[in-house]
Amino acid sequence: MANKSSYVLIKYFVVAAIIIATFVVFGLYISSHHEVIQTLKSLDLTTIILLAGGYTLITLVNAVILFYSLRFIKKTSSISDNIILTGYSSIVNFFGPLQSGPGFRAIYLKKKYGVRIRDFFITTLIFYSFFGIINVLILFVAGVLRFGLGIFYIYAIVGILILLLAIYLIEKRFGRVRPILQSLKLNDVNFWLIGVGAVALVLATVATYFVEIHHVNLGVSVTQTIVYTAAANLSLFVAITPGAIGIRESFLALSQQLHGINTTTIIGASVIDRAFYISFLALMFVALLAINSRKHLSIFKLKPRE
Repeated sequence: MANKSSYVLIKYFVVAAIIIATFVVFGLYISSHHEVIQTLKSLDLTTIILLAGGYTLITLVNAVILFYSLRFIKKTSSISDNIILTGYSSIVNFFGPLQSGPGFRAIYLKKKYGVRIRDFFITTLIFYSFFGIINVLILFVAGVLRFGLGIFYIYAIVGILILLLAIYLIEKRFGRVRPILQSLKLNDVNFWLIGVGAVALVLATVATYFVEIHHVNLGVSVTQTIVYTAAANLSLFVAITPGAIGIRESFLALSQQLHGINTTTIIGASVIDRAFYISFLALMFVALLAINSRKHLSIFKLKPRE
């Protein structure tokens, strides 16, 4: 009985420590980035409402993708639980090292739903494959329209190299590529619904970035924003900094000839994006704590389903 009481105390101490640490991280980030507050003050009410709606939509779409990803591996989850998990993992993904949100999700899903790491890797691979292909195709079409078919060969070579690298990494990590490919189950409707979710995520991101860009430069078109979004999305695959800070801007600068958005607009939109997203994550964290005041989303108190 004493050991059980000690375990409960330790568990709640750890949960409290995580909550406090999260607030500390938010505070330190804002205190060292004064432009966050100044940028937020410059936003009008309409822009704030539209951005809040955009990021809420992105969170919901990610939750739906997670829902169908779990169904793909024959696991059942509630949309509400997926939204809560997506919210927490978004916070971890931004502030954690090396985009560690997927790792957080893997641990939680293993604890609560008994999802094997291998199965989680497969569903994650499916989503990122769809997501990557969609954004590469957008840049490919933009490149062909702007520079002609000559750009096709560059994309083809780069695509082949990326595919070979992916196969090598999968083989090195799991030892067998063919069984993993067989696990994709292309005849499963959930496989394709993950792809539909990836398309919806790209569109939701386009809408959000369009609001940010238009706050800086009203002359930017929807087409330019789509190409801009594709370049920004691809930067997530090599992000090694919180929120891909610096990495995303580099991708946008390198793809400037494709989307045609000037550097001043890129920087201005990026500052707005960082400032608002930090605030959005902070408010979402408080909301999640309120929603789960009686039952916190803690990996320390969950047991796998039978």
